[in-house]
Amino acid sequence: MAELIMPKAGDAMTEGKVIRWYKQPGDAVKKGEPVAEIETDKVNLDLEAEADGTLGAHQAKEGDMVAVGQTLVMILAAGEKDAPRKEAPAAQEAPREEASKSEAEDTQQRRTTDRKESFKHTTGEYHEAIEQKGPRRDASTPETTSTSTPVAEEGSRRRSSPLARRIASDMGVNLDTVQGSGPRGRIVASDVKSAQSAPAPAPATKTKPAAAPLTPAPALETKVIPLSAMRRTIAKRLGESTGPIPHFYLTADYDVTSLISIRQQMVEMTGAKVSLNDFVIRAIALALRHHPNVNASWGADAITQHGEIHIGVAVATADGLITPVIRNADEKTVMDIAAEVRALADKAKNRRLKPDEYQGSTFTISNLGAWGIEEFTAIINPPNAAILAIGAAEARPVVDANRQIVVRDRMKVTLSCDHRVIDGASGAEFLKTLRQYIEQPLRLVL
Repeated sequence: MAELIMPKAGDAMTEGKVIRWYKQPGDAVKKGEPVAEIETDKVNLDLEAEADGTLGAHQAKEGDMVAVGQTLVMILAAGEKDAPRKEAPAAQEAPREEASKSEAEDTQQRRTTDRKESFKHTTGEYHEAIEQKGPRRDASTPETTSTSTPVAEEGSRRRSSPLARRIASDMGVNLDTVQGSGPRGRIVASDVKSAQSAPAPAPATKTKPAAAPLTPAPALETKVIPLSAMRRTIAKRLGESTGPIPHFYLTADYDVTSLISIRQQMVEMTGAKVSLNDFVIRAIALALRHHPNVNASWGADAITQHGEIHIGVAVATADGLITPVIRNADEKTVMDIAAEVRALADKAKNRRLKPDEYQGSTFTISNLGAWGIEEFTAIINPPNAAILAIGAAEARPVVDANRQIVVRDRMKVTLSCDHRVIDGASGAEFLKTLRQYIEQPLRLVL
């Protein structure tokens, strides 16, 4: 008889949730075969059978929160009988009515998500259909004649009366320059005559293209969203960070013109998918070699300066942030880092990271440049002593060494420091070293 328990997938994990059972009581199972899917505070895991045999009674239902170490199911050998099902404590098993409520809320949430997705895919089609169909009419509104058709149709045609078109042809007036005064902007004869006697309009100047339309907002509704295990852990850890850890912040503004140029050349030469963030990760890793006091952690009795450099990269998922770790980042090339970041980010978004892929970072970065954020501060991810917030790279006018105004690509970063470990001067020295790697990017590829 083998016992399957709720595994401990991380140091901070105290309970997990049974998402689904792959096997039912009485089913034959083989060693290593998935039996159930478990949701932890960071990832979803498949619970595998530890021996061949027959599955016993489930000790927890789908949706139950189960404490770490508690029995989930027994695997019975030939001739063995299953023990009776143990009822989980009330605090660990939600009442049926709450479970039903949660299921109903989950169903409603999925429907809302489906509606949001349909809105996302109709940004272009929706507006195109509106332009082709014309304004929405109420059922009681009578059909209108051609005089009430909107000004613009497909392409660039303008609505005008036959008489207006004939007068325009005789007088050599371009109807595109005439402002209609008829119903719905229709051009009539008097508009053409007025335009013919009016002074010629000034040459059209080039204008900026119209901004892309916003995705239609979904209908507002009140929802109660149950906390996921990940969201509970995020709330707990951030509370532990902003309270006990005395934060201070240092901001630097880097010239990334050369870095952007090298990245573009690498993409054109190799066809590889390499982002600016991949270069920054390597630059940080190399800079940390010079500043072991920043690549450190606070402990109750001592400060630990780590002998290896493991960079945690914050990744946004549907349930919250998770930080996959690029291990020994200082020993990897930009191309290696780029491939690893993409692979880990995909796993993170599908909740398939293994514990050793998101634990053990010695320094963390958070990049919101893709969202157009110029500058922000990030909360330290314990037990790290620092986190670097990276803003968007953008072209800005600056004064060069010759006191001339030139346009350069700039990027702001903000270092959040644990003042128990890092002093202001130490943090500033780290950002100074990082500047050398960022602004002299050949150091990153040689």
